Amino acid sequence: MATLHAKTDTNSQTDLETNLQPSAQNQTKKNSALWQRYQQLKVNDHFLFPLEGAKKLNVSEFELLLASPYSQYLGTDCRHVLQQLTDFNKVESIVRNELAVHEKIGKLENVKLGKHMGIALNVGGLDLRFFIERWQYMLAITDVSKATHEIPGSFSIQFFDDKGAAIAKVFLRDYSQTAVTQWQSLISEQALTEPQQIAKVIANLPTPKASPAWKYKALTTQDKQSLQQQWRQMQDVHQFHFILKNLNLDRASSYRQAPDGMTQQLEPQAIDSLLNLAQQSGQPIMTFVGNNGVVQIQTGAVHQIKRIGDWINILDKDQTNFTLHLKDNALAQVWCVKRPTKDGVVTCIEGFDETGKSIISFFGQRQEGEAEKTYWQQMCAQLVKQHSLTTN
Repeated sequence: MATLHAKTDTNSQTDLETNLQPSAQNQTKKNSALWQRYQQLKVNDHFLFPLEGAKKLNVSEFELLLASPYSQYLGTDCRHVLQQLTDFNKVESIVRNELAVHEKIGKLENVKLGKHMGIALNVGGLDLRFFIERWQYMLAITDVSKATHEIPGSFSIQFFDDKGAAIAKVFLRDYSQTAVTQWQSLISEQALTEPQQIAKVIANLPTPKASPAWKYKALTTQDKQSLQQQWRQMQDVHQFHFILKNLNLDRASSYRQAPDGMTQQLEPQAIDSLLNLAQQSGQPIMTFVGNNGVVQIQTGAVHQIKRIGDWINILDKDQTNFTLHLKDNALAQVWCVKRPTKDGVVTCIEGFDETGKSIISFFGQRQEGEAEKTYWQQMCAQLVKQHSLTTN
């Protein structure tokens, strides 16, 4: 891969790095005190990422990163910028929630955006489902403080919802002069730096509130019968969302009231066992991680698993350009779930946090029109045998 060092002399590289720095106008009205408080917290915790730092400081991640000296506000036209990102040959898309981080390098392509939803379909590559109506604000983060000849800095465009929660972060991973210049052109065209406009955005952000703990919602006898009947009659797993919406029911509560044999609660340790089974078998699995605005999917075999502290990690950047970090022992519920489709039963392993949010889901690799693979059914059966819990 061509690098800046290979294509530029010292003066031109210096000029480029100067151009990449956020403008002086953009530095006005920065909340430097907030940023310094975050830096002070990081002295005692080098791995205090912005999400966790923002929670400690009782601000949104968007407001914290807006205070960074490396950030530029890019406004609200998220659809336009997302489409523009398809012009780059190598980016890294990072999607995370409270307990999981899903990182994938590739080319963003086949992007189609509707009024409410969107898709970037590329099985095995950058494969995403967008809840695009929830995308609100954008920041460019350009940090050349640790630039080298090979890597001229860290360049990302980050997307947030209307509450300032991060949805997706896209990093440039092609460091050729052409790509870096093109990236900066995109930022320059999109940047909005009027201090009063930024101040208005901050003023409209709600104060972050902790989500309440999950509570089981029991259905009436009639509604429970309706849930079970509709469950058995499903022809497509995507119908499940509408079934729950019509019953005003969350996923975890539905699993406790499902038809017999369709769901089984598991110990959180089942996820560790699942990843090791997948690694040993060499068979491909699908790993879904999402949040309020997007779901990112990895399809492929699992190669390297490593536990670091509270996190279990898939470190497959060399093999499949994929990395997963999962705080699996913090999962409050893990379920094995079976749903009928026109192609037969489809099984997933799904984990929730203590607020009832879906953190991660695993499926066997399959395409529409295909029956579920035997190897995946056997893996799930083994997890049920080893890790079943009795539900109340």
